[in-house]
Amino acid sequence: MEKIKDGIVDTSKYGINGMPKIMWVLKEGNVSEEDKEISIDLCEGLRTDWHKKNALAIPTFRKMIYATYCILNPDTDWSDVPYANAEAYEAIKYIAYININKYPAGSVSNYNDIQKAYDDNKEELLNQIFECNPNIIIFGNTLQYFKVEDMKRIGFDISNSIKKYADDSTKNTSFFIASSDKLCVHAYHPSYPKLSNKIYSLEIKTAVQKWKQI
Repeated sequence: MEKIKDGIVDTSKYGINGMPKIMWVLKEGNVSEEDKEISIDLCEGLRTDWHKKNALAIPTFRKMIYATYCILNPDTDWSDVPYANAEAYEAIKYIAYININKYPAGSVSNYNDIQKAYDDNKEELLNQIFECNPNIIIFGNTLQYFKVEDMKRIGFDISNSIKKYADDSTKNTSFFIASSDKLCVHAYHPSYPKLSNKIYSLEIKTAVQKWKQI
């Protein structure tokens, strides 16, 4: 199997016009058996709208799109957010999107497999994140794989940061402020079924807004 290519979706849009550089860090790619032997460029697929047709059907894409759109359009009410397979889809072109496991996988992730992929690929992974130089990293149930020392290496020193919650009543989404320029968001994986698109997206948006207010 070949590695899945990931990273900055569109370099011409990433961080443009003072927008925050947003990175999503997920576990691995869910690839069908018949496609596991072909070369996959995740960023090209997102950049050229190949995944637009799946934007509503696949929870991972859907929630990533909605949450990113809400961050980039903070004054837009949820009721006015366009569909993920329509105007909102453009938001995903402004992000960096990487997986810990770079090889094709299935629909269910195993903790030990992801940990091994992290350990085996750590240097390449940390260098990739550092070079993308994000302002906001949204960990989709992946922060537990990164040690404090690893976070320091990518410019996110959260060793003295107090864990905060987007919503103290639900405690679904937590965040750590590394600096006025660096925010670490610890969220559920976007495919997590027990959180609606709205709650998932608005809690991440709230975490970013609380960071900006400090």
